[in-house]
Amino acid sequence: MHKISRLVAIALLTLTMLAPLTLEASNRSRAFTRVPAVYQTPEGVSMGSLGNLTVEVEPGQGYVYFSADPLTQIDTQGAARTAALVASYTLGRDPLSYNFYYRLESNSMIIGGPSAGAAMTVATIAALLGKEVRQDVVMTGMVNPDGTVGPVGGIPEKLEAAAQGGAKVFLVPAGQRIVERAVPKQVKIGPLVMTTVEKEKVDLVELGRKLGVEVKEVSTIADAARYMIGIELTRPTAKEPALPKELRTVIEKWVDHYLRESESIRKWVEANLSKLSYMARKAVEKVLTLSEELSNKAKEELSRGLYYTASSSAFQSTFEAEYARSLVYFAVSGPKSIELIAKRVSDKIDSVGQKLNGTKPNSLSSLEALIAAKTRYYMARDALSKATLLASKNVYFDSTDWGALHWLSYAYWRAETAETWTWLLGIGKGQMVPESRLRRVASVMLYEAESVVSYAVSLLQDIGASSDLLNEASDDLDKAGAAFSSGDLYGSLGLTTSALAKATASIHQWFTSDPDAVQDALRRMSYSSINDLLRRNIVPVLALSYAETAKVYETSGKKFDSIVYFELSSAHAHMLSLLALTKGQPSKTASSTIATPSTPSTTETVTVTVSRTVTSPSGPAGIPNSQMILLLGALLIGLFAGYLLGRR
Repeated sequence: MHKISRLVAIALLTLTMLAPLTLEASNRSRAFTRVPAVYQTPEGVSMGSLGNLTVEVEPGQGYVYFSADPLTQIDTQGAARTAALVASYTLGRDPLSYNFYYRLESNSMIIGGPSAGAAMTVATIAALLGKEVRQDVVMTGMVNPDGTVGPVGGIPEKLEAAAQGGAKVFLVPAGQRIVERAVPKQVKIGPLVMTTVEKEKVDLVELGRKLGVEVKEVSTIADAARYMIGIELTRPTAKEPALPKELRTVIEKWVDHYLRESESIRKWVEANLSKLSYMARKAVEKVLTLSEELSNKAKEELSRGLYYTASSSAFQSTFEAEYARSLVYFAVSGPKSIELIAKRVSDKIDSVGQKLNGTKPNSLSSLEALIAAKTRYYMARDALSKATLLASKNVYFDSTDWGALHWLSYAYWRAETAETWTWLLGIGKGQMVPESRLRRVASVMLYEAESVVSYAVSLLQDIGASSDLLNEASDDLDKAGAAFSSGDLYGSLGLTTSALAKATASIHQWFTSDPDAVQDALRRMSYSSINDLLRRNIVPVLALSYAETAKVYETSGKKFDSIVYFELSSAHAHMLSLLALTKGQPSKTASSTIATPSTPSTTETVTVTVSRTVTSPSGPAGIPNSQMILLLGALLIGLFAGYLLGRR
């Protein structure tokens, strides 16, 4: 009897010690996939290899952990963070409610580049949904923050490695079916044998056919998930969203306000033209003509229902009229007028800044309006700084770029737009965002923007290219960091979102192989994200405004400008959605499908509310089966240990 009591006691003690570990392990969901990489032999020949990627997800606070064996470059680590954010947003999950663990093992001596980013993202989606990744499907491609799949190098070598590893389907970024590969050639010159490298074009589909692998192009993470996990990720409708009536009413007031101001300034200028010399008068009349043309353009755009586009034209008309007035002041009073004009602009910016600092939003829609206002406030400050610098160099007039007077005119009315954006406070609905959540989201997005901008800079440096858009992104990022440090979370969010969008667009500018696919994917992402927010009575003013601008550029054939503004639209919608998400709150649905890689059409669909917690099937008392097995195992271990000790 004594032995039995001791045996039971030891078993219970063992169970008590191991139970917390089994419970903790059961909360972590895991997915595994293989990722291709390229390395160089000592002879300089590029070879492909397959690495192993394990992704684990558990309830947490939004931390991303990454480890690699062997070494890894910083862009690969940054890709893990992007993968966690994109996967979460794709499923409508709150990334700040999970911790993400990435383990990458490869035969390459140094793991470099972000080409595993897309595979990381799909594996993260699988882990969040508790699904397995198909082991006969291998993917290469970087993941962009907008959910598109970006181009990578060394694809032929990766395809060969995938074939050797038993892959049946190989996914590549859209537009990269035809790529170049470096082929070493030996040339004999007398007694010497020299090795040179020649470029040859490779059709990946044909190469894959020879290797017994089906090569498929994908443009988005959702496309990749269809092949790798066998699920169809459905999103809200991608139909072009309409501006809510309350928003149209406010924007119409904007247009009317700026057109009246513009006309008033032009009348003043016309009344003072007689004071100017012939040459000065001609210069001012040219600016007046431009201002009037922009006013007429704004009226025409408004009649066509292009509300935000009309407000933009009306704003331009006003600051051009202001520029004409500044030219009159300068022609009459000379350089001393600069100091008076700059003082007026500075006072205006300070006044608007004080007003914004004292404003608190009462809904998500109002929060975005304040973010937009803050962003324009910083734009006005930046314009004033440029004007001050130019004035110190006596550069008052336009040449290849604006002079001090033009920047001062823009700065004044840009500050005015910051104030008129507050007219939108009160529209839409949506809960208040706690300051702790606001700060956490601002911090996460700032870190992500730093990674993306840094990565974009390194990409362009590698090819010796430059991008004005990327320079703007870097400037926005610097200002975002300063705003965050000063406690201005609204300004930081606006500038960070702008930096993210511009940096991503600069990557598309230089590295996208299929701009049509990117434009289409971004349009669908923008419209779908906006419609999801509108469905929840949240009016995403900036996202709607940028989407309208993108559509105007698309219609006029300006593809890259369209991509930039769809990117801005998507980024702002994502930011607002992230602020709106809370634990257990659904925002979208994902449909799990059983589909073969070569035929991604749905044969069986099971709708899954993506906000639910994925758990194992339950046993008695609601305990998941996986936990039951572990607990029973712990109990048996304890009984066995007790038996052995009892025999002594």
